[in-house]
This record gives sequence, C-alpha cells and structure tokens, in this order.
Amino acid sequence: MKIFQSFKEFLFLFFLQGLGYFFLYLPHFLRFSLAKGIAFFLYLLDSRRKFDLLANLDFAYNHSLTNAQKHEILKCNYLNLVYNSISFFMLSVSTKERILQTTRFENGEIIESLLRNGEKIIFVTAHYGNWEYTTPAFTCHFNHPITAVARMTPNTWVNRYLLETRSKFHITILNKQGAMLGLVKALNKTKVIGAVTDQNTAKSDGLLVKFFDKNVRHTPIASLLSLKYHAKIVHAFASYSQDYRQILIKVLPPIEFQETGDLQADIQNLTQIQSDILEQTIRENPKEWLWFHKKFKNQYEHIYENSHHQTK
Repeated sequence: MKIFQSFKEFLFLFFLQGLGYFFLYLPHFLRFSLAKGIAFFLYLLDSRRKFDLLANLDFAYNHSLTNAQKHEILKCNYLNLVYNSISFFMLSVSTKERILQTTRFENGEIIESLLRNGEKIIFVTAHYGNWEYTTPAFTCHFNHPITAVARMTPNTWVNRYLLETRSKFHITILNKQGAMLGLVKALNKTKVIGAVTDQNTAKSDGLLVKFFDKNVRHTPIASLLSLKYHAKIVHAFASYSQDYRQILIKVLPPIEFQETGDLQADIQNLTQIQSDILEQTIRENPKEWLWFHKKFKNQYEHIYENSHHQTK
C-alpha cells in the first residue's frame, strides 16, 4: 500500500510538472486567452468569492464605488487568480533566465544599497498582483538567498509540490506555524527574510490597526523582528504589465521609524505604518489586490453573512 501511495504521488507530481511545461511552451497569446476564458467562467459562476469581494469593497469604500468600478475590480481579481495559478505551474519548471526576462524591479537600487551595506532586510509583500514571484525575482536579480514564510495545506502531496516550487532559486520556506525561530536564525545568517502580511489573523496572532478606517487584525511579526534585531522593513508589490507578459515589482523605501523605548507601543505604531502602506498601495490600484480574503472578518464578521447566496 505504501508503494502504491508513493506511485500515486509520483503521478500527481508528474502531472503538475507536465502542466508547467505545457503552459511554459504555450504561446503567450494562447496562454493569456485561456486565462481570460477561465476567469470569465468563474466570474459568471463563482458566487461565494464574488459575494466576499463585493462585501469587502462595499465595506472598505463605504459603498462609494459604482457598480461598474466594483465589477472591473472583480474581473481583474479573477484574471489575476487564474493567471497566478498558471504562472505558478510555470515557475515549477522555469529557469533563472526566464525569471530575469519576465520580472523587473522598480527602485531596485534600494535593495542593492541595503545588501551592499550588510543591512538585515524584512521583505514585506501582500496578495497583490503576482506575489508568488516576488521572492524568486529577488534571489534571481540580486543573487542573494531569502527565507520566506508560507502557510501549509492539509494535503501532503500538494505541500510537497508547493514547497519544491517555492524553494527554487535559493529560497528557504518555513511553515507559518512556529516560524519565528527560523526567521531569527535567517536574519542572523543570510540577513533577508520575506513575509506576506495582509491576511486577517486570529486575535492571538494580530494587533488591531486601522485599515480603510476600520479595525482589522494585522500580524506584528515584521515589526517585532525589525525592532529586536535592527532590520529594515522594505515593502515590495508585484503588479502585471497590461499584456501580462511581465511582472513589475515596485520597491518602496525602508520604513524610517523612531523608537520611543516603549517596545509594545513601538510594535503597535510600526504595525500601523505597515497597514497604512498597504492601504495606500491598494487605493492607488485596487484591481491588483486580492479582495477575496475576508480581511475584515475578525471585527466585522456580519458583513460576510449569507455568503453562500448567489450574488448578482
């Protein structure tokens, strides 16, 4: 039975790798057309995610967006979700040369300067554009390893595929559960870590901050590590070019923060700054952020009621 299970796992991983090569060698216009077709199909039929996204938009923008604006964001979210999945299959079989060809950094000199000066860096991103490519793009462009945090799934086969793909190009992946010690070791050894910090968290894992003038939970992990180990927090957001041929990763200047000596207050204030940066980035281009997450659930669970109903 164990051998049979292993063989099924082999076939499963072989199939996913085959998908990667299929999408990689498919001409871009066909790959993009396929993604748009699947995205449109989901837009028509996926009522649950549609409800959550529209609930988030109405709540965040206080019902100020027009129906046309909301559905433009909705369609872009579905397209990004589908093309991100296709891109992830491709990532599993991609080379460094292809990563360099398809990704570009804006303000990359910020990272080069920090690395040259031996600074510790906390590379913070969000579910924005194609976030999966921020870490491989970083290691390929700057020839420096990075340790990142990821959430595991209940499926061991899927976990293996995700880990193998995300670990390419000198990337070390830590399970989100119990990652703190590994992140500290990585900061002290390779000096660069990465985290996606925009999801809703449990009360025990997040601090209350303002986001679109609402109370939300935001993970303080970057703030804590920055203050305790003198690391620079650098935000980077990966958005698609109009034709989806390239991913542009915009790097923001490191957060300049004056410590007060009150660690808890400093963690709170630094976490609020990160929430403000995320909000400003989203407001500049709301289509690129993944609005499907129940970001406001911790404090405002009622806005997601009846999410199983069909949304028109």
